[in-house]
Amino acid sequence: MLLYLQSISQLSWMIINLREGIKFHQRLGKQSMNPRFGPECKLVQRIVEDVLLKLPKYISNEHFYGHLIGIGKKVEEIELSLSIGSTDVHIVGIWGMGGIGKTTLASVVYQRLSYSQFKGCCFIWNVREEYARHGANHLRKKLLSELLNDEAILKMDSPFVASPCILDRLRHTKVLIVLDDVDSSNQLEALVEGYYRLAPGSRIIVTTRNMQVLKKVTDRFYKVELLNHAESLELFRLHAFGKNSPVIDDEMVLEVTRYANGNPLALKVLGSFLHSKSKEEWKIALNKLKIIPNREIQDVLKISYEGLDDKEIQSIFLDIACLFDQSFTRDHVESILKASDPFVKIAISVLIDRSLIENRVSPIGNKLWMHDLIRQMGRTIVCDEHKEPGNRSRLWDPKDICHVLERDTGTAMVEGISLNMCRMNRDVKVHRAAFSMMYNLRIFKIFVCHNMNENKWYICDCKDKNKFKLYLPQGLDSYLSDKLNYFQWDLYPLRSLPSHVSLENLVELILRGSRLQRLWNHGVQSLLVLRKIDLSYSKMLNEIPDMSLAPNLESINFEGCTSLVKVLSSVENLHRLTYLNLNSCSKLRDLKEISRNTWYWDIVNFINNLPLYSSQAHIYQTFPVNLTDLHLDWTAIEEVPPSIWHLSSLVRLDLNYCSGLESISTSICKLISLESLRLCGCVKLFKFPEILEPMEHLTYLELGHSPIQELPESIKNLVSLRRLCIFSCKNIEFLPTSLCNLRKLEHINIQRCSNLKKLPPLPNASLSLLLDHNERLKSLPELPSSCFCLSAICCTSLETIPNWKAPLLHHLSSNHIRGQINFYGCEKLDQNTRNIILAGRGIFQILSGLKFGRMCDDFEFCYPGDEIPKWFSYQSGSTSMNIRLPPYWNNDNFLGLAFCVVIYQHKIIDHPLFLGIGCKLNFKTIPDSLLCEHDSFMRLGGDDDSSDHVVMWYVEELTLQNSGLSWRSNCCTMACLHLSLECGYCHDVDEDVNVNYNDDTYIDGNEYGEIKKFGVWFVYKEDIERFDVDTKSKNKRRFDECCETSGSEGSHGIENDVLHSKKLKVMSLI
Repeated sequence: MLLYLQSISQLSWMIINLREGIKFHQRLGKQSMNPRFGPECKLVQRIVEDVLLKLPKYISNEHFYGHLIGIGKKVEEIELSLSIGSTDVHIVGIWGMGGIGKTTLASVVYQRLSYSQFKGCCFIWNVREEYARHGANHLRKKLLSELLNDEAILKMDSPFVASPCILDRLRHTKVLIVLDDVDSSNQLEALVEGYYRLAPGSRIIVTTRNMQVLKKVTDRFYKVELLNHAESLELFRLHAFGKNSPVIDDEMVLEVTRYANGNPLALKVLGSFLHSKSKEEWKIALNKLKIIPNREIQDVLKISYEGLDDKEIQSIFLDIACLFDQSFTRDHVESILKASDPFVKIAISVLIDRSLIENRVSPIGNKLWMHDLIRQMGRTIVCDEHKEPGNRSRLWDPKDICHVLERDTGTAMVEGISLNMCRMNRDVKVHRAAFSMMYNLRIFKIFVCHNMNENKWYICDCKDKNKFKLYLPQGLDSYLSDKLNYFQWDLYPLRSLPSHVSLENLVELILRGSRLQRLWNHGVQSLLVLRKIDLSYSKMLNEIPDMSLAPNLESINFEGCTSLVKVLSSVENLHRLTYLNLNSCSKLRDLKEISRNTWYWDIVNFINNLPLYSSQAHIYQTFPVNLTDLHLDWTAIEEVPPSIWHLSSLVRLDLNYCSGLESISTSICKLISLESLRLCGCVKLFKFPEILEPMEHLTYLELGHSPIQELPESIKNLVSLRRLCIFSCKNIEFLPTSLCNLRKLEHINIQRCSNLKKLPPLPNASLSLLLDHNERLKSLPELPSSCFCLSAICCTSLETIPNWKAPLLHHLSSNHIRGQINFYGCEKLDQNTRNIILAGRGIFQILSGLKFGRMCDDFEFCYPGDEIPKWFSYQSGSTSMNIRLPPYWNNDNFLGLAFCVVIYQHKIIDHPLFLGIGCKLNFKTIPDSLLCEHDSFMRLGGDDDSSDHVVMWYVEELTLQNSGLSWRSNCCTMACLHLSLECGYCHDVDEDVNVNYNDDTYIDGNEYGEIKKFGVWFVYKEDIERFDVDTKSKNKRRFDECCETSGSEGSHGIENDVLHSKKLKVMSLI
């Protein structure tokens, strides 16, 4: 580190001397009468400025980054935001949570640019503290004196950037200003007011935790992200063990990195704290951290909280930190807290701007994410309120909550309770008056860990799995806080809520898996702000309460209420109701027509009690016209009647496994909003209806496991279809020729259609094609070049693929990439298809996958054959190989490693076992010490004994980098590879879904097959360019030679002008 600082210092001194030399020559030039001297001075100045501009590019990043981890890419992105070539004046913000490295990033950028790009530079550290301690005037003097290199400014009373005398000088001086840890707009305005009048090309960098500071002055800001797992490990090891840290991931090391969760400050502080300590001391320290957080880390994080001037915003922060986990969306939290604070939306925006929470996009909405260290900081603030838990504002620790409920120590201080029953370590008997003194209780949550399947709760399963329970042997007093906004008690043990309870401020009522028979024993409750009620799996519930005074109710869930007999007519008058779930209400008898705004009605198990089995039934008389999702799986319906078209808002129609369904009306094409139609397992459905007019929105059609004999040519009217699934339709022999007109089709699943003889021309689209186990299929049509996923496992009659051109790699985008090409068991394929088309396609798939890195994790490539393509330069006839590596082999052009194996499977492997190839890859240094280790596993696609097969896969450079400590910056001199056959266990999920397997369960697979030979290919960016040249070439022979197979070592290895043309040499074949 000292050497690093010396290098920077020497560089800075050299630049200063160069600049002084320019000024000296300029002075001479003005005094000289020699007409040739002036131009020479300008020439020298231009040369020196050009050198200064380019100098940082030729200085090693090690000089700037030192021991900083994960900073290179971030610095590049910040410098890109600075637009150094532009003559405009820019402010660029660096924004993020405390301890994430904002100051470090700003200082590196400053060191890289200050003396080479700007004439005046100033870095003001810790503006927030300096401003509070010394005032704005002190900081202005410091800023301007350094920018103009004029100490006289320090003697001025109140210098300003915008003052005429100073501004005139700054207009001619290109400056770089860094203001670190700015906390308010006032601080920024006081220091750089009128900044836009600075000299052209000037730049101001501002680091802050408060986004509002930046929004007023710039739209250029860089959000600093957390370190990834590999970077976190490297940084922690550096501080905990020193430079030569061990590679093995001890569980305690991983525990610390999980605790720090990518925060650099936490990793450095904890690493330094644990340095040189024994394993026993580590265990003690880690256990203590869970209870008492590190004070140094907490003090840094707490600055953001203390910067919240509004007490209400602080309260909302503490609510989120203590009572809401990461599963809550922003809308959900706002709807709950709005009842007690109407300005909660603004408050949450402030918390996001202050880097205390994040708004993360998810499929179910924008989730509020809070870093674990910030959550712990908030909880520590609450714990510091009082030693007695009953006198704290919020309770979340099971031990504290059980103490309060059992001993009745709760007070008016308690505003929120959140208890995860799965974390209880004993049974608890709740005191009958436990809530009587909690007058200010707003949020009450007692919940169990849950399993989710298609967003449905199975709380009923938790009754038996939950080891410890809450008991109310004496019941509850009638009092519950009338300030309750959120009331959740899973497995609620009483038959009703306490009498005379007032729920007038309640937003959500959740009592899943309860023993309720009815909600309350008295009349109608005033529930004016209630939006959601969930009593799912309350199996003893036999009566729904009167909801006539709940006009804002939007969601009702009675799923699994098997004793429920009737639905009161008042439900029909809930005009804002959008979700009604009566799934598995098997005793329900009096379902009435509900024709309001109900948009989702999930009815599966009780639907056979409705008159849908009659062809005379009018479906629009039974269901609301605004219905969007209709699920009729496993019902006795015989026909989808013509009146179906009245459901004009229907988006999804599920008729899976309707064993009596015989026909579907052609009027189905009039469902103008329909996007998904599922008809899987309808064993009496022999004919699919004609599509008489275009269906603009249908994207998914599933007809698996049905006796359908053919699809009509009018299927071309499914103009928006993206996924077509007709797997296991054994009566289908041909598909309609109009299939090629479906230009948006992305996925076709025609697996196990045992009588399928021929495929029609396919649409020229980015296509995924699944054809497994079609034993009568002999040939494929010309495949579109954009078909990136094709599985034809055990198509035993398949003989040829006429053509399959590869597109140019530089034209591809990541959206086009798929991984799987599998022709396992297609032993009749001709040699041209194997050695030219498929071998070449394998090279293309590897290069396209490595071009887009980790976006292609599902890569799989297999075909019958016994030769390794020449692109795999380093080959072995055994299962092991040692390769000596030249210097700089892993430069910036390195993309990853590709592997090719010839395998013979000589024994049938039975389900649930599957066979795969395990690869252990070790990189070693000169003293033969292990630098990093990587294990990969390539699953084979077939399960039958067969002939030789060629298998290819790759490992990205980033994956290798994540396997060890700074492997790129170390001297790797040896790569050692060992391959083995292994068996794993798989679990079938669905006919249309790939199989999942447990990565931790592998056994020896040598009894099922053998590895005959394998090859390795070190892939570089130059290989992509070379492949594109070969693809474009009109000389087909040259392209064929590039892709043809040979058992000898190829000529292409690591060839790079920057490195050398010397190939990697195999040291020994073990």
